[in-house]
Amino acid sequence: MATEQKLKGDWNQVAGKLKEKYGQFTEEEWTRVKGDSQKLIGMVQEKTGQAREQIEAFVHDLYESAGAQASNAYEATSDCMQSTGQAFQQGYEQVVENAQAGYEYSTNVIAKRPTESVVAALVVGLITGVAIGISISDYRRPEPNWRNAWRG
Repeated sequence: MATEQKLKGDWNQVAGKLKEKYGQFTEEEWTRVKGDSQKLIGMVQEKTGQAREQIEAFVHDLYESAGAQASNAYEATSDCMQSTGQAFQQGYEQVVENAQAGYEYSTNVIAKRPTESVVAALVVGLITGVAIGISISDYRRPEPNWRNAWRG
């Protein structure tokens, strides 16, 4: 028979199938027995007149299938995470290779043309400095205060 802890953990999955088979119960009755296997079996036995062993076997089968579904979901999630990790690793390796290639290329260009490289770096730095200066400068008109409002 399913343990109390397992019954409480898998209740939502199993409740749908129990409601299909034993549709004559009210929501209040389902709520009252939620997670308590003894109350559940007693309620079903009282309402349906079935043998306790039959009900226990049915509930046990439901929990076995819910456990198999949970196991399948775990395996699928694990496979997905593993493939995601592999894709991340491949992407990381590609970024590292591209960065190394870019570094080697820039080193070669600087070695072959040092003057042009220094001039290009100065121009880029100047343009960047001007852009930052413009973006942080405050060209807004001053907001009027109460003195300026009275002067008109």
